[in-house]
Formats: sequence, C-alpha cells, structure tokens
Amino acid sequence: MKWQRNAVRKEIINDPHRFKVIVAGRRWGKTHLAIMWLLSEEIMENNSLWYIAPTYRQGKMIAWPVLKRLFRHHSEAKINESGLSVILSNGAEICIKGADNEDSLRGAGINKVILDEYAYFKPYVWEEIILPMLATSKGQAMFIGTPSGYNAMYDLYLKGQSDTDWKSWQFKTVEGGFVEKDEIKRIRSNMDGRLYRQEMEGSFETTGNRAAYNFDREIHLKKAEDIAPTKWIGMDMNVDYMTAVLACEYTDGTVHYYDEIRQSNSNTEAMSKAMRKNWPEVTTIYPDPAGSARSTTSHRSDHSILRDYGYAVRAKKSHPSHIDRLNALNRKLVNANGDVTMTIDPKCKYLIKDLEQVQRDKKGGIDKSNIELTHALDACSYAIEYKWPIIRRIGESVIW
Repeated sequence: MKWQRNAVRKEIINDPHRFKVIVAGRRWGKTHLAIMWLLSEEIMENNSLWYIAPTYRQGKMIAWPVLKRLFRHHSEAKINESGLSVILSNGAEICIKGADNEDSLRGAGINKVILDEYAYFKPYVWEEIILPMLATSKGQAMFIGTPSGYNAMYDLYLKGQSDTDWKSWQFKTVEGGFVEKDEIKRIRSNMDGRLYRQEMEGSFETTGNRAAYNFDREIHLKKAEDIAPTKWIGMDMNVDYMTAVLACEYTDGTVHYYDEIRQSNSNTEAMSKAMRKNWPEVTTIYPDPAGSARSTTSHRSDHSILRDYGYAVRAKKSHPSHIDRLNALNRKLVNANGDVTMTIDPKCKYLIKDLEQVQRDKKGGIDKSNIELTHALDACSYAIEYKWPIIRRIGESVIW
C-alpha cells in the first residue's frame, strides 16, 4: 500500500546511520529517494552536496532533470546548466558528477554524497577519493543501485547488516509502487530466472555453481533470541586466512553461527589466544583434520597447540571429501523435508560471503582458486560433517 511505501522511505531518510546502502530492483524509485535524502536537512552555508553517477552522461540524463525540477521556481537558487549544479544564495552547491572521470572528483570537501548504481563504480573511487573528502565535515553517504553479481555493492550491503556506522536495505521492484504487477509478470516472462532476480528483485546472483546451494539469506540470516548453552568452534587453519566460527546448538539439533574471527598472516597459537580472549567459556573445537599431522608455527601439531589451550579437539583422522562436506552442509541448511536446522547471525560477514560466493569445481568439490574465500565455509563445514555426516558406516553396512 502507498502509505506503507511512504513509511519505508521516511524511515530510510530519517535513519541516523552515517552511511546507508539501498539495494533494489529497477524502477523501485531509488533516484528520487536519494535526492529526497540529499535535500532532507537544512543546507548550511557553503555546504557541498554531490550526486555521483557511474558516468557524467548518466548523471545528466537521470538525476539532473529531477534536481532542476525541484529548484526551477526557487528564487534563491541559480541553476548552472553547463556545470550541472544548483548554487544557493548562502554559497551552498548541489552538483551532479560522474565517476568515469574520477580525477575531477579529487580535492574538494563534501558534506553529503549519493553514489548511484554503485555496483558499476571502481571500488577505489569510494575508498581513496570520496571517503577522505567526507573526513573534515564528518559527512554522510548513500549508496544506491541494483546488484551486478558479488562485487563492491555486495560488500557494502553486508557492512550495512553489521557495522554500527552503516545500515542497508533491500527491495524488489514491485515494492516501490512505480511498476504495476501485470507489467512485472510480463517482464518476468521475458527474462531468465537469474537475471529477473537480479534486475527486478534486487538479488545478488552468480552464474556459477554455488557450493552452498541451499543457502538463502532471507531464510537463514537471523539474530538469535537466546544463545543455547551448548557451544563449539569450527576452525580452518591457514596462514592466510586463519578462521574460526562460533556456534551454539539447541536441543532440537538446530545450529546457530553467531560470531567469527579471521586473521591474516597468522598461526594456530595466535588464533588460540584470540579465541580464548573472545570466547573464554567455549572448550570444544572442530578443526581442520590435517592439523593432527602438521603445524602452522612449530614442530608441534596444530591439534596439540589447541589442546594446550584447553580445547577438546574433535576431528576425523583424515579429511572427508569436499563433496561429503558440502552435502552435509546443504542438508543442514535445508533438509529433504524442508526443515531449516542451521542459521547465521548477520554479523558473520565472512561466513555469509562464503555461503553465497564459493563455487564448486569441475569435480563437484570446493573451488579453492580465490584465496579470499572458502576459509569460513571450511571452518563451518568441518563441524557439520563431523556431527551430522551424510553417510555413517557401521560394520559393513552403509546407512544414509
């Protein structure tokens, strides 16, 4: 309903977070909302407000007509057609910019900025150019756009789910109220499923073969109302990246992952200290089985180091196959009866990223080609496969 849509837009505009991320399908109304937010507060003397599109031409076509319309009858505003800017009588300036000429963005200080269709920006435009320009004013930023795979927009969306300075929202085209439902149906009939989900539902999609194919953020991401007393750690051992995930287990067998630690250029000793500091009450750990035979730091095995720190180590004598681990993980996410027995706290950004992005290799195992990925998925699935394996062998029989 219209009043509900307006309430959502008002909530976003008034939200106090410094950095806001809006992920939405095409024609949801992102541009109008962003400009409303840009102009929602009193514009102080000599303030600088920017709207940055992926290209200057896009900014001129999409945002400039809206901005001109808002100020065309404003007696104290001067519209600069050639510079795509509106200059107010107090010296404040509202500008349309393009990220395609990033060098032209450098140098000035800004108070408020919109980055439109951020999925198509070069990541360093925000990190190296725009963010430092907000430092003096402690200014605000809003990122808007439709997804394009798992790129920088996805990373900022995750940030908005856990970082205290950030907030993110996700909407489908139909929720915006600008496109009729029958038109949505027609569009759907002319798109493949992946493209429709990305363009019209604002969903982060990949063309690959996902390892955790049963993971769905709308189903599996949740804040637990209570943390069960039974807790344990899953751990992957690598110099880059050493990763541990913390889980609690409820009496019905449901597992909730609610914290994680990731260290670069690390070792088992350093990770053990961090786990003891952050999670002092937890004493059971499910590490990489290979840790019984080697160490990332010394002649002692990784498992021996963990035991020295008071952990009860639970690991098989040899590695389960990637396929067995993935089958166990996907069954835990959603079993054949549709039961969900695994959930994840939104702040576990590395685990979520792995569940959404890690792919299968040509043999059906885990694709290890990207060093940034797989570590949290490994840490999670060692425990899952150990406790809830797909195949249990008893004598000569096999029970599925």
